Amino acid sequence: MDFWSDFQKNVLSNKGYSTLVLGGTISVLVLLNFLKNWLKQLSFYKKLNIPGPTPWPLTGNLHKVMKEGFAEHDIEIMKKYGRVVGYFEGSTPVVLTTDIKFIKNVMIKDFNCFVNRRTFDSLTVEPTDKFMTILKDEEWKNVRAIVTTAFTSGKLKSMSKHINECSDIFGKHLEKLTDQGGIFDTKKLFSGFTLDVISSCCFGVSTNSINEPENEFIQHMHQIFRNSVRADPKIILLFFFPKLAAFLSKRGLIEFFPMKSLKFFENFINLIIERRKNKLETRDDFIQNILDHEKNNSFETIIKDFENQHGESKLYKWNTELKKTLTNKEILSQSILFLLAGYETTAQTLCYVAYNLAMNPVYQQKLCQEIDTVLERHDGKISYDSVNEMSYMDNVVDESLRLFPPAVRLDRVANEDYEYNGMKIKKGMVWSVPIWALHHDPEIYPNPYEFRPDRFNDQEKKTRDNLAFLAFGAGPRNCIGMRFALIEIKLLLTLILSKFNFEKCDQTPEKIEIDNSGFARPKIPIIVKVNPR
Repeated sequence: MDFWSDFQKNVLSNKGYSTLVLGGTISVLVLLNFLKNWLKQLSFYKKLNIPGPTPWPLTGNLHKVMKEGFAEHDIEIMKKYGRVVGYFEGSTPVVLTTDIKFIKNVMIKDFNCFVNRRTFDSLTVEPTDKFMTILKDEEWKNVRAIVTTAFTSGKLKSMSKHINECSDIFGKHLEKLTDQGGIFDTKKLFSGFTLDVISSCCFGVSTNSINEPENEFIQHMHQIFRNSVRADPKIILLFFFPKLAAFLSKRGLIEFFPMKSLKFFENFINLIIERRKNKLETRDDFIQNILDHEKNNSFETIIKDFENQHGESKLYKWNTELKKTLTNKEILSQSILFLLAGYETTAQTLCYVAYNLAMNPVYQQKLCQEIDTVLERHDGKISYDSVNEMSYMDNVVDESLRLFPPAVRLDRVANEDYEYNGMKIKKGMVWSVPIWALHHDPEIYPNPYEFRPDRFNDQEKKTRDNLAFLAFGAGPRNCIGMRFALIEIKLLLTLILSKFNFEKCDQTPEKIEIDNSGFARPKIPIIVKVNPR
């Protein structure tokens, strides 16, 4: 009786009981809400006439991705359900497709229905909130049109001299390396090169990351990149609890980017912009090109050039007047994006090209012969013009990008309800191409894991649709830095292979396996050897 009396006195008759009831009620309501959402998911894709796996409560089908990695998961799910598959990432419905016609419709012909990329609110904090990749609709189109003027053939040719300067430093380091056996970690050296190139061509700063790794500028660059891609429990919030992640991020309670380093670059770039605007310095680089576009391009020219590039697309008309130039904040965001998008992706491609050539000396010899022949016509000068004559070089780079695309997926979000072959996409749904699965589809690329550059000669390319290769995306929202990245890769490779050969060594992996980051990063370092030719 004493126990019951105490219970009545201390629990049932005071706030403890109310709290207990409230907590229990909330738990039940949350559980019922999860159950209701899961039941909706079970029939969601059936109503849209799209096949796919049965989702689990809370995680949807994301647990399979986390366990297997995007690349392996996407290949298996496409094998099992066909070229169009619907599945859930947490509570987010995602449609995957390797149907080439569907891809062409969404990315080019019916672009107006899928203008925007997938974004996470938790990542839209200053200054990353103005990244071109996450801007939407008219704001994206305006920024894209202006930034496009910084990547014309003339501007790339002008910036190529800065790339050559970085290549020369790299080449001298390789000469020293050969005296010590020639074995090197490709990621370490090529990352240093791409860091130097971006520093020079974007920020107008000459860095020497190989010989001066402790430079403050370089350290902040590494910090921003490392924190933006590392495995972190915070990433789980993006998929399972996106609203909570956004709430915490907006209030500075969690960071997806290191704010100290972002502030460093904000102050640094703002200083550059002010000095350029006041004519205290000038340079052929990304920031200068953006600042100069206003006096060099009329509204009509910019709009015409932009829409001429994407003639197949149903681009909506301009609903707002095109801005004359970007704000300092917008330039800052695009500069940091240039760094993040171009640093690892380009370095990684160089790593894989070096590996593929080391493992396939016959193809390397053929490429070296082309380099020698072209350079002989240009008096040995490695330049924008000479490397653009190297068609077999293009084949080698493209085949490496096919085997190891920088990102294993690309996505868009439906602006409106859309239908394809009886399958329906609802407004707001994520539509995604599993690039890794597409590039390793044996029906498109026989023996897909074999390195064979001839797949990209003119004759073989005619046998397949050009949308079967999406290393840089396609349509109006393709990679704006594609041509810059390619000229950077080709200039360095030409310098290296005009003097050296890549070779395998005892530390060179026989087979490359990628991690489950969503990017084609190797699980173990790629070690190769260079020898003088």
